[in-house]
Amino acid sequence: MRLVRFAFNFALGTLLSRVLGFLRDASIAYYFGATHIADAFFVAFRIPNSFRRLLGEGGFNAVFVPLYTKSIEEGRDRDFLSKVFTFYLLVNSLITLVGVLLTEYIVSLIAPGIRGSETFSLAVFMARFLFLYLLLVGLGALFMGILNVRGSFFIPAVSQGVFNFAFLVVLLLSADRYGHIALILGVLIGGVLQVLINVPVLVKKGVSFSLSFRFDEDVKLLLRRLIPALGGFGVNQLSLFIDTFLASFLRTGAIAYLYYANRLYQLPFGVVSVGIANSLLSILSRKDSNREDELITALRLILLLMIPASAGLFILSEDIIRVVYHRGSFNEKDVYTSARILSIYSLGLVFFSLQKSLSALFFSTGDTKTPVKASLLTVLSEGAFAATFAFLLGLGVFGLPMGTALSSLTGLSYLWVKTPQKPPLAPLFKTLLKSTLAACVMGATTLYIKGTGLTPLTLILSSIPLAIFIYFVMLLFLREELTLRLSKGFVKKLINP
Repeated sequence: MRLVRFAFNFALGTLLSRVLGFLRDASIAYYFGATHIADAFFVAFRIPNSFRRLLGEGGFNAVFVPLYTKSIEEGRDRDFLSKVFTFYLLVNSLITLVGVLLTEYIVSLIAPGIRGSETFSLAVFMARFLFLYLLLVGLGALFMGILNVRGSFFIPAVSQGVFNFAFLVVLLLSADRYGHIALILGVLIGGVLQVLINVPVLVKKGVSFSLSFRFDEDVKLLLRRLIPALGGFGVNQLSLFIDTFLASFLRTGAIAYLYYANRLYQLPFGVVSVGIANSLLSILSRKDSNREDELITALRLILLLMIPASAGLFILSEDIIRVVYHRGSFNEKDVYTSARILSIYSLGLVFFSLQKSLSALFFSTGDTKTPVKASLLTVLSEGAFAATFAFLLGLGVFGLPMGTALSSLTGLSYLWVKTPQKPPLAPLFKTLLKSTLAACVMGATTLYIKGTGLTPLTLILSSIPLAIFIYFVMLLFLREELTLRLSKGFVKKLINP
């Protein structure tokens, strides 16, 4: 199945990137812990990193992929790419310039609670340099879209791993000597290498383009679809900004805690959900796709993979945090707080993942408004829930992920109601029931092993592979249809490679 093959290649590259990302984050935690320096960096880096998700994993590709696919079918892809590249470069340059000039106001808007403090001054200083990363993010996003349409998913996905590796090396070599300056250098050097790794593959695929300043119907159509699409994915990014905004009024370290926990929560989401959604978008944009079958497969695949992932993160949250972060400046209190936040985040994983794939269905048809409305509803409900839990109910930093997890149902429900031709519920319900039963058996086994008193590292290394095996065996025992199909296809591939 094309969807599974494309999603697997994307997931493999993303998984490598995420592993390197954890090593990067573990190094940041080691050198800076949950201090004012960590808070300042995460506020400053939130801006360009959100643009990376907005452009690389979201709005731009959702619009670009269908239009670029059509230009290839019509034999005018070079002309189309030249116009888009020029327009895209100019817009990104303008945004970068505005960002550098208005850095202080932007940081004040994102984290007003730290204004007037040492954290605020340091965040403004860092953000002025990190805005330069926006240019690199823009080019990387464009190259990812081009290569995805051309059937290449691994290298674009692993390019973020190149960024993480470069960041890690720079931090290890210079953090002791240069302190927070090493964080800035890591971002910029990693950003340059992240773009360059795509160039050989573009050349190999025969992709070529040049500067073209023609603002014709192609560019206008891209722009008409891009504005609401960016609005939708921008609203999604507002979720992160809301957490940062509210956390800035809490104690020092709250912003860092949310970042460390969210990074681990994003592992299954980024590897599986984004991979499936990007692959689904590429497939549904083609004329020969069976839309209903591909959508059902995507939704069932998400249920099969995200239900056990959510259970695993919830049960092993503290052990995972200890293994990844507990060293250097990251102390016992930091472990406890980050682990509780991670366990709460995990509760919304399945719903956000389903929403991601349903959005791809609308984007493939050129409907960018419906996902925008769904995202807006999600963010508004998150802000209301998070503020209520954190401040009115006095739960502090733990109330913020509660708001995020609870709001995940809002956008998903809206998209499902708006889906014009809903897929049949029977296969989805069967997969939901069987994967939940299998996850319960898996979770019970994991809890038993956890009670034996193993060290966190030993527990992680032993329980996760065993949990995966038990979950898979249970799915086969329950005769889950998609699992059986994928297993048979894998066996055939081994016999006849």
